[in-house]
Amino acid sequence: MQPTVLVTNGLVQTRDGLALHAAVSAWHQQLLPCKRKWFFSAEKNPLAWYAAISETSPSALLASGCDILPDDIQQCWVATPYHAQLKRDSVRLLEEGALAWTAEDALWICELLNPFLQEEQMQLFAVGAALLLACRRPMQAEPASFAKISGKHLPDRLPAGADAGRFTRLLSEIQMVLHQHQAEHRQARGEPDINGLWLWGASSWPVAGAGTSLPVATRNPFLQSLVDGRNARIILTEAERLSGLVLAESRLPKRVVLAGEGQAVLLKKTMIPWPGKSDWQPKSPAAEDELLALLREPA
Repeated sequence: MQPTVLVTNGLVQTRDGLALHAAVSAWHQQLLPCKRKWFFSAEKNPLAWYAAISETSPSALLASGCDILPDDIQQCWVATPYHAQLKRDSVRLLEEGALAWTAEDALWICELLNPFLQEEQMQLFAVGAALLLACRRPMQAEPASFAKISGKHLPDRLPAGADAGRFTRLLSEIQMVLHQHQAEHRQARGEPDINGLWLWGASSWPVAGAGTSLPVATRNPFLQSLVDGRNARIILTEAERLSGLVLAESRLPKRVVLAGEGQAVLLKKTMIPWPGKSDWQPKSPAAEDELLALLREPA
């Protein structure tokens, strides 16, 4: 049984519409003759895709992998680190797939931030390389998922929700702490500084257990902390890490999904090659639920 390849940011927006991410271009000729089926799809990173396939929330997935959560925790968030570049009138984030991150980094940032977060009735936990923020007092805020801002601009508006101001102040104070205490071990490795954490994927806690669970191969540090890649049913990756899972000169599996910019396309190899199209414009997209159901089935 061949795994399905799912590239979470395989499609990017250009002036002419959707196009392949540059890191996927090595497989362009293999993808052209595949039969295509389009779907609407909210932007998701590997952790969020796995959560959607598993019919749970990203933070609930992380919380279920953390065996030391205090009993009085009421809410959990995914905390994603980022490196930012200051532009003339905006702040642009490095794409998640291009940022090196390890379990050592996760422990460092927990030790650094938890004394400050304790005053907010919060605690940061490392789940392998992944980061979970646990709250004793929930925040009512609805920020964008990290996938929506990865490689793009940091939002300059308050999110929806009664605690939007509290949420934004918290992120600003985390930025200040990180600015004052950069990681020497990352600098020694020549890796980008960490300029902040983005909180997203919140869920109440405790919650019911996750539903469907599949063996997944990935190089995403957060998702690697939760899944087993043996006999993988899905290769779940950002475009930047695809070459670490599938060699450029090798044949792709018979089923590939490229997602990004609110769309996803399922590419299937057929006995008779499909008329190749050089463009990647959506045609009659189906609902995302239909795609998720297909991903839960063997290829």
